[in-house]
Amino acid sequence: MGLTEFIYGSVDGVGEPLGTYAVMTMEVPWNLVKDRIGGTPTSVTMVRGLEREYLDGLARELPSVKAVVGIGGGMATDAAKYFAWKRGCSLLLVPTIVSVDAYASHEIAVRDNGVVSYIGNVTPARVVIDYKAIRSAPSRLNTAGAGDAYATRTALFDWKLSHDKTGESYDKEIADAARRGLDTLVANASEVRKVTEKGIRTLVSHHVEMVRLCALAGKTRPGEGSEHVFFYTLEKITGRSFVHGEVVGTGIYLSSRFQSNEQDEVAQVMDSMGLIFRPKDCGISKQEFTDTLLRMKQYSQTKEERAVLPFSILDVVDISREDAEELWRKLSS
Repeated sequence: MGLTEFIYGSVDGVGEPLGTYAVMTMEVPWNLVKDRIGGTPTSVTMVRGLEREYLDGLARELPSVKAVVGIGGGMATDAAKYFAWKRGCSLLLVPTIVSVDAYASHEIAVRDNGVVSYIGNVTPARVVIDYKAIRSAPSRLNTAGAGDAYATRTALFDWKLSHDKTGESYDKEIADAARRGLDTLVANASEVRKVTEKGIRTLVSHHVEMVRLCALAGKTRPGEGSEHVFFYTLEKITGRSFVHGEVVGTGIYLSSRFQSNEQDEVAQVMDSMGLIFRPKDCGISKQEFTDTLLRMKQYSQTKEERAVLPFSILDVVDISREDAEELWRKLSS
């Protein structure tokens, strides 16, 4: 697998040496960079979704090109990755928000009948971090990237718990490296909150490092645990979409309560990073919050749309309606 070159600064002129290239994007991000990217794209596709049938149609119908450029958030990024994987062409990514780590991952998120799965293996030749484009987005779409990053805290607890309780393989060196990255993230919390160039680079570096560590571990344990189950369960129950990193932040708070009772400290850190995580601010009603919290354990242990999720704090504790009421009050105060 080749290495990705990360270019920090500006997208200006990066399209000129590509030759023929296709663009996968959406209207707002495309308007941010179209007059600066250089070259003339063979086609520009406004991505409508990640259903595999739709993506296969794009891969068949679009003209032959030497490269594909994904410009925007996770949807445009994954569509471009899918096209590059299917066509075997060069891939350049220009994330215009850093709310998710899709630009750093070699896997591709697709949907089959609405269910997300991760397939493929594709390495971008370059990822361009255009500070101007990123900083022009609403700040919450960038600080949301702190959700997946800070999830390392609760994910590592679950991984070690599973090792102790079930004998699951555990790599202390990988876990220690992940904790060092977490320390760097927290140390730069104010930069992340203000979406400065340093804050953007901090989030990007953490996303890239966590993708590397998960690859070394051969699983997502260093970066994903019970905190993500809240997000998965919520979307399953409501049938609605939410800002991923923000709802993961809600999950981090909840998992911290049952793992270590350090949820107040966790809330302070997430506030310092500007991460929105309180249910009302995420558009989650009290009923949705309660139903999700009470269903998390069942969801994590039942093979429905997803494979049974790894052992976590949810397998150790029983969450009551009284717990849900208390947590709603604290998160609403």
